[in-house]
Amino acid sequence: MTKNTLAKTFASLLLFGLASASTFSFAFVDLSNRSASDMAQDAGRKPIEIIQFAQVKQGDKVLDLLAGGGYYSELLSRAVGEQGRVTLQIPNAYLTYAKKSLDERLANNRLKNVDYLLSEADDLKLKSQQYDSAFLVLGFHDMFFQQAGWNFSADVVMPQVLKSLKPGGKLLVIDHNAEKDSGIRDVQTLHRIEVDFAIKELEQRGFKLIKRSNMLENLADDYTQSVFTPELRRKTDRFVLLFEKV
Repeated sequence: MTKNTLAKTFASLLLFGLASASTFSFAFVDLSNRSASDMAQDAGRKPIEIIQFAQVKQGDKVLDLLAGGGYYSELLSRAVGEQGRVTLQIPNAYLTYAKKSLDERLANNRLKNVDYLLSEADDLKLKSQQYDSAFLVLGFHDMFFQQAGWNFSADVVMPQVLKSLKPGGKLLVIDHNAEKDSGIRDVQTLHRIEVDFAIKELEQRGFKLIKRSNMLENLADDYTQSVFTPELRRKTDRFVLLFEKV
């Protein structure tokens, strides 16, 4: 690595508030050689910045909770390296839309350090103090409504997640923001949750907010619209929060 490249790397880390004695242990992620669908999402999701923000390191064990099609699971598998492990967790209800993506992503054991975990809210099958960090990306709002075939309640799930984290373990939460003071009003209809409500809820559940970022902010977002509205798809105003187990 040249001095110029090293200087640029250090400057980039300073930008995200990660400069410290342990800065250079934080993971760097190669975004190449992935599916066209995944790579098309990168510009709007900023995965390198997110993974660095979450302080993921080589050798870490990371839980990707409600991982959907596994976009972040694959990236985290690269970030933690051969000595690390990633758990890709989804409930059966997610298979309706995620099975095809997961089958392709996990085919032929191509992600050797990723463990696929199909589990339900009442027993996530997580070991105590197993993970250095957990990712909860665009799924927290789903924990505040119930319907036929879906009951992934925060009251049941989050204590298990807390227990599964090591002391000082991190929890990254990204979700679609909602109108101020709306709380969980729009979690089912618009798939949005108010950031202040999310922070308050998690801080009441054994987590402490240690930093937040506006890197996925979109001030032009219309909070009255569903996140699946075509013109808003993957362009919503999303909050990015990092918590620590206390």
